[in-house]
Amino acid sequence: MNRRTTARAAAVALAFLPVALAPTTAQAQPSAPAAGVDSRTGEGTSEPDESTAPEEIAPRGAVGYYSKVVKKTKKTKQTNTKNEIARCTAQSKGMTCTINKTASATRTIDAGFGLSRGAVAGNLGISKAKTQSVAVSCTSKVKKGHSLVAYPIGTKYRYKIEKHMTANGLPYKAGTSGWKHAFNPSPASVSCKVK
Repeated sequence: MNRRTTARAAAVALAFLPVALAPTTAQAQPSAPAAGVDSRTGEGTSEPDESTAPEEIAPRGAVGYYSKVVKKTKKTKQTNTKNEIARCTAQSKGMTCTINKTASATRTIDAGFGLSRGAVAGNLGISKAKTQSVAVSCTSKVKKGHSLVAYPIGTKYRYKIEKHMTANGLPYKAGTSGWKHAFNPSPASVSCKVK
C-alpha cells in the first residue's frame, strides 16, 4: 500500500470515530427511579403512589331517624300514692280533718329514646303539661298526731319507645327502649287516706 492510500484510509477512520464514541439517546439520559423509590439510596419511600390511591367512596344516601310509642297499655282509676297533693294533721284527740281546696297534681311522662315529652303525650293522647289542677274534698275523724292525706286518681300508662331509621331509602328498626310509664291525673278524682 502506497503512502497516499494509507493517508486516505486513516482519514476515513477518524471521520467515523466520534460517531462510535458518542453516547446514544438512551445512554445520555438516566432512567427515572421507580415510583416510591429514593433515587439516591434505592430504598422505598413513604410517599404513596398516586396511580394506586383508592378511589373516592361515593356518598351514601341520606339517613333519617324517627321514634314512636309501641306496646301501649293503660289502667284507669289508679291512685298515685307517690304524689301527695293535700294533708290535714290532727292536733288534738278526736279531731275531724277536712280538706276542701284546689290542689296541683303532677303529670308524669317518661320520654327519651328519640321522643320528647310532648311527642310522647301526643302518642298517648294526653296533655304534656307538668301539672293538673285537682278539686279536693275530704272529711274524716283523725287521731291526734295522725293525718288525712289526699292523692290524685288518674290513668296509668305503660309503653315502650321504638326507634327507626331510613338509609338509602330503606327502613330499619334501630332499637326499642325498656318499659316506660306515665300518669295522667283526673281533675275531679282524689283518694283520701288516714295515715
